[in-house]
Amino acid sequence: MIKHELSGRTSSKGFIYVASRSVKYYEMAKFSCQSLRDFYPDAHVTLFTHKNFLDGEENLFDTVITDIPNYYRTKMWAMARTPYEKTVYIDADSFITHRDIKKIHNFLDECDMFFTPVITYTTADIKWAYIDKNMTEVPKYHGAVCGYNKTNLTIDFMQTWYDEYIKQVCDTGWPYEKNHYKEWKIFDMFTLWRMTSGTWPEFKRFEELKINLLDKRFNATAQHTEEDKKRCVIHQIDNHTWKQIPEFWSKVEQKEKNAIYTIEESKINRPPSEYN
Repeated sequence: MIKHELSGRTSSKGFIYVASRSVKYYEMAKFSCQSLRDFYPDAHVTLFTHKNFLDGEENLFDTVITDIPNYYRTKMWAMARTPYEKTVYIDADSFITHRDIKKIHNFLDECDMFFTPVITYTTADIKWAYIDKNMTEVPKYHGAVCGYNKTNLTIDFMQTWYDEYIKQVCDTGWPYEKNHYKEWKIFDMFTLWRMTSGTWPEFKRFEELKINLLDKRFNATAQHTEEDKKRCVIHQIDNHTWKQIPEFWSKVEQKEKNAIYTIEESKINRPPSEYN
């Protein structure tokens, strides 16, 4: 893992972004980080990305870590390697919209880890509103925003989440067919649910973690009602919306033409093997 210290500043708390597989995530991470600094200029921010994506604009971040897996869920790998004692992870395809982002680390004074809730009415299909076919269990934790205190157990949690996700998508079958739709196979939220449901004995150690839920205003989407989006702090931006920003998307498309890594080269059912 290659670490580039760009600002010379250090901090015990900070934010991490991850941009792997496609240069568009690098562009999105820069966009989101700038919006974060608009409300929180002193925030300490680390980016995990590929060296080949760097374009001279990475000074927006305090630290850039390269030599990372070229994979769909590098985010969990990165979270297990946070440089901070108190970490907030935010998906790259996001935009910060409220000054309360400055308070987000304070929630870690009351727990080991936090996520934001899944809002079932925003799902496009009933299969995503429930974990099980009987429609009795709603997925509790959304993976787009996550905060955690750095302990042996939370780092173990993140690394296990990454390792178990790889096993899940690389399995040629679907051992949960009886109770769970196979469509869940590609989602890390299913892995997260398995690790926190209290059902699987191999994850029993994680029951020691106190995991809280933040208010839904810390993770809103275009599908949320206007009432739910009021005072939104972090807004997740879908691909369709990004494409409606010509100056942004044309830049992404131009960079993709010359990118060493493209989405097509990174198959979800193949374990990560390429770095940097």
